[in-house]
Amino acid sequence: MNILEILTAGQGGQIVGNLAQSFGLDRKQAASVLSAVVPELTRNMERQSFNRGGIADLVSALGKADYEKALAPNAPLTSPGITDAGIEVLDTVLWSKDRSRSVAHRAARDTGVDENVIKQMLPAIAAILMGGIDSKARGALETIGSEVGVPVAKAADLDVGDQRPLPVPGDRPRSIGRANNPYGDLSDIIRRGGKSLPGGIEAPRAPSGGNGGRVTLPPSGGSLDTIIRDVLGGIAGFQSKGVLGWIIRYFLVRWGWNFIQSILRRLFTGR
Repeated sequence: MNILEILTAGQGGQIVGNLAQSFGLDRKQAASVLSAVVPELTRNMERQSFNRGGIADLVSALGKADYEKALAPNAPLTSPGITDAGIEVLDTVLWSKDRSRSVAHRAARDTGVDENVIKQMLPAIAAILMGGIDSKARGALETIGSEVGVPVAKAADLDVGDQRPLPVPGDRPRSIGRANNPYGDLSDIIRRGGKSLPGGIEAPRAPSGGNGGRVTLPPSGGSLDTIIRDVLGGIAGFQSKGVLGWIIRYFLVRWGWNFIQSILRRLFTGR
């Protein structure tokens, strides 16, 4: 089951229902937006994972909030807490507001949902995505942290109330800073490099939530950054082993379908 299937099936499909209710859409529209946006975000995660610093940033981002709270059936997806956390995810994964706008534009084109609505949905979807990944990866990351001598602490709470004002764009949310990051030390070790793990280590089931599950660490062991890339890639759905494979798939997904459509249109309509 890939990450999109995990999210659309999560809580008996109530994640999609909550997304629809929160942003004034029907379930089919909400599911189509989720299906358009999540692959864009995971492709950018894959691009980021081709260097050690990028993997360290992804691990750090996973620990900056208790994103699993965004998966709850009645999670307040428009609240400042979830919005703050989601904006930070978008900043980490997409790097710029221009890319966020491009994601919203393409999703609107593909789904027919208003682009401004999708822009409002992006932080919530980013938080939901990170919740799904963390729920699957936590057991593996806890095991890896223990192996390299940095036990993973309890995740920081995500404030899902409506008391705090919305953040100024670019500001780091106050409640989910580095000091409360359970993966902060692990991220630092990844960034410095030089660590490896032996083979034969098995990660336990993620300790909480219905979306958790067993993630098998590579049986042969290897460098810390490669192992974590394999763990995250297995969950998020990126398994290519190099930049070239990512570039080929990126262009095929982005422009391939439009090209095929133009060929079919010429064949059947002569235009």
